Amino acid sequence: MSDENIRKSLVDAAFQKKSTEEEQKVKEEDKATEGDIITFENNGQQFEAVVTSSKLQNSVVCDMTIMGDFNERNLEFEKTVVAHTNYSIKERRDV
Repeated sequence: MSDENIRKSLVDAAFQKKSTEEEQKVKEEDKATEGDIITFENNGQQFEAVVTSSKLQNSVVCDMTIMGDFNERNLEFEKTVVAHTNYSIKERRDV
């Protein structure tokens, strides 16, 4: 493979990666903020949680103890981090 073909392949790969990253970005108005209730799925289970911190660039920290069956689920942690692309907002906090 010639140097020019290698350069072209690298440039194409970089543009493709950038396009993929831009497609995955979530609009600011669609991001959860502190106090919002979100739902998300992990390992085939549905979870509900309240957002406790939204200061991270690509995700939120949330508290899952609001679920009525939290204790029965025997989860290792009360809080978890969820990427903006992996949750939906169930209820916005009252402003």
